[in-house]
Amino acid sequence: MFQEQKLIPPYVPYRTFQTFLEFLFDEGIPDRIDRSVWGARFSGSSGTQLMTTLKVLNLIDQDGRPKKSLEGLVFAEGEERKSILYSVLNEFYEPVFRLDLTRASKGQFRDAFKSFGTKEGVIVKCEAFFIRAAQFAGIKLSKHILAGRHGKTRSKTNVKKVHNETSESNNKILPQAKFINSNKEIAYKFELASKILSKYPDYDPSWNSDVQIKWLDGMNKLYEILSNEE
Repeated sequence: MFQEQKLIPPYVPYRTFQTFLEFLFDEGIPDRIDRSVWGARFSGSSGTQLMTTLKVLNLIDQDGRPKKSLEGLVFAEGEERKSILYSVLNEFYEPVFRLDLTRASKGQFRDAFKSFGTKEGVIVKCEAFFIRAAQFAGIKLSKHILAGRHGKTRSKTNVKKVHNETSESNNKILPQAKFINSNKEIAYKFELASKILSKYPDYDPSWNSDVQIKWLDGMNKLYEILSNEE
């Protein structure tokens, strides 16, 4: 008897997921969501992560055909949209919702995600997606879960202070020098990403969990190099 393969939780940045929903709102939901829909808007890796997220959360079927829950997330508003998102999350993240999320420790939260079979290299991204989604759905999370996350522990005074210090420091740099440094950095990152991605196969949800994790670990390392996003 075959053991049911566990699905790795979504790991795409939540703002990418939200941008895609807004794109569907503006353009309309097609009969099938595939590369021809998102290819011009999202990069290959982001688009692949997005498709995996839609399938894992049961928003589209294996053929890419949208389900009513996706239509709800795109077109519903206010409390109705929150309710639909809550139902979507509750259906997939069963181990997480077994916790009292208003009191759970960071360790309990991490253990819940480990139960999906995710490893350290990917698990932080998976947690980040859930936290942002939960906040959009109006789900209260404990301070322990949110501790140390960007924008959660800084006071407004500290944020303003950092902003002012950064602005003063930047003003000391000649505009031309900033422009040159920025272009060099962009060119370097683009060249590095192109070389690495050219050797990577497209993600295939039918791979076994070990292969999925190795692929995701590699993409995670690349992602950390190219951006500072959680």
